[in-house]
Amino acid sequence: MGGGSQRSKRARLYESDSEEISDQEVERESQDDDLSDGIEDDEEDHSLEEDDSEGEDDVDGESDELDDDNKDAAMEELEKEYQELRSQEQDILKSLKRDKNEDLAKGQAVKNQKALWDKTLEIRFLLQKPFSTSNRLPHEHVKSSFCSEDEKVSTAYAELVTSSKKTFDSLLELQGALFEKNPSVDQQADGKAALPRSESNTSDAEDTDEWNRISDMQNRMCVFRNKAVDKWQRRTQVTTGAAAIKGKLHAFNQNVSEQVASYMRDPSRMIKQMQQSRSTVAVFGTVPEEAMEPNQEEKQLEGDPELVEDAEFYQQLLKEFFETIDPASSEAAFYAMKKFQTKKRKIVDRRASKSRKIRYNVHEKIVNFMAPRRVKIPPNSADLLKNLFGLKTRNGLACEV
Repeated sequence: MGGGSQRSKRARLYESDSEEISDQEVERESQDDDLSDGIEDDEEDHSLEEDDSEGEDDVDGESDELDDDNKDAAMEELEKEYQELRSQEQDILKSLKRDKNEDLAKGQAVKNQKALWDKTLEIRFLLQKPFSTSNRLPHEHVKSSFCSEDEKVSTAYAELVTSSKKTFDSLLELQGALFEKNPSVDQQADGKAALPRSESNTSDAEDTDEWNRISDMQNRMCVFRNKAVDKWQRRTQVTTGAAAIKGKLHAFNQNVSEQVASYMRDPSRMIKQMQQSRSTVAVFGTVPEEAMEPNQEEKQLEGDPELVEDAEFYQQLLKEFFETIDPASSEAAFYAMKKFQTKKRKIVDRRASKSRKIRYNVHEKIVNFMAPRRVKIPPNSADLLKNLFGLKTRNGLACEV
């Protein structure tokens, strides 16, 4: 009994050990299977990854080629744009350089014009005193007597005439030289160039009268002067807006040349304003006012054609000159200088003061008027007038009452 139980225990132990061993073997086999499955899975994953990497490499290669093509196209477009911008920049630089040269030329032209204008004003200011003093020179019949009596007077007068002619010739030569430098002056109104002046005409012009030479110069520059003045007038009206303000006034809408032409159609009023009377200028060889005869008073009141003064024009030029130098003090300087100038005296008859002369006004001629004639009144006119309208009867009744 005891031996059988021991055997059964051993058998059980053996069976349990064998079961454990078999379980361990099964676990080992399952682990081996898992390992083999994992290895196979890893191999499959690695193969898939390799396949994916190969596909990605192919796609990356194609995309790189496309990117290279796009980059080349973009570079070509950028190169074209750069060339276009470069050409535009060069054109702009050329235009700026051309504009700069034009501006420099315009500035130099303005500078030259300003210098010419200043020199012209200087000559005009220097000539004002000799021009105003020349009114005191004696007339022809008095001058001949002065020259015959004193040889020094004749010599001085001849030198004065010679220097005046030289100054006149120099001014005309200067004007002609300026015309030659500006070919547009000799352009006709229709745009055709004027015929060249021959040497014979020039030599003949030297022998002609001075007034004819002056008129020739004026006619030569008339068309160019009018066009230039009208052009600058239009520009100033556009910039300042004067044309819109003065649009309703016909006189202001006219060009400067037209206004001057309309004014010069009847220059008698302007000439009379420029003429001076003999009472305001002490001319050599004239009779003083106190010794004048009464019948010469009317002639004295009117201006003398030989005595000309352009003081208004000279004062206007002087005022503009002061404005260019110092606009702030131009007005004060102008009026201060005007006080020192000789004022034109009012034409009055000074001998008629203090009742030394009878003052009277001559009436105009009376039309349809007859001189009075004395008429004798009849003796019975008083009785006749009393009987009118019953005046005598009324007076008698009043007395009876």
